[in-house]
Amino acid sequence: MIRVLQIIDSLHAGGAERVAVNYANGLMDFVEESHICSTRDEGPLLNSIDVGVGYIYIKKKSVLDIKAILSLKNYVAKHKINIIHAHSSSFFIAILVKMLLPRVKIVWHDHFGNSEFLRTRPKKIIQFSSRFFSYVFCVNTQLKDWAKDNLYCKNVGFVKNFPVLKRTVSDSTKLKGVNGKRILCLANLREQKNHLRLLEAFKIVNKKYPDWTLHCVGKDFKDEYSNLFLSKLKAYKLEQQLYFYESRNDILNILE
Repeated sequence: MIRVLQIIDSLHAGGAERVAVNYANGLMDFVEESHICSTRDEGPLLNSIDVGVGYIYIKKKSVLDIKAILSLKNYVAKHKINIIHAHSSSFFIAILVKMLLPRVKIVWHDHFGNSEFLRTRPKKIIQFSSRFFSYVFCVNTQLKDWAKDNLYCKNVGFVKNFPVLKRTVSDSTKLKGVNGKRILCLANLREQKNHLRLLEAFKIVNKKYPDWTLHCVGKDFKDEYSNLFLSKLKAYKLEQQLYFYESRNDILNILE
């Protein structure tokens, strides 16, 4: 009997977090039990976990938080979980649990956001840790090639991220602008998503179609890239045509 636990650092509305929740929900019909663990923080995606999915929040405060590690180990033992699906940096606590419960297999899901800059990625810790992995999922082909070249685990596959669009209790987002004349971008404000090029393109569109508006939904990290985006927005004089909504859960509602 297969019992699977997803492990993720938080339940904030990010890409890796959504994937972890989607897997936990999606596996319900295919395994004996499906569970999810948030290690450091909860968040709005907590409300997206389906009824029937087991859930634990261990409130990890440091890398070697003994109380959190034992709490997770006891949960895994109690529910007889035999596969831990660790997302991003949560592989480390998964390995610590495996050391206490050697029968558990670890699947690592690599969501590394800076896949365009893999040469700068610190690899020694991941390389050593990969000895404990049974399989590695990668969200793009660059990460897959990197894993095959650098990790001891050679069972590596590429799995695209996928959306699960459904009604939520928070269908509250109201888009501004004119119906039928909106452009929507769903992406956190990060360099890899290339919002700067999006602004350049929208500036061209706006000259010919001034009644159209651009709507960006995603997390603003308030960092250097965010400042660059805002300065370019002002330079292009598009503040009245672009709306930023931060992270949202009601994506189906927004798309409709």
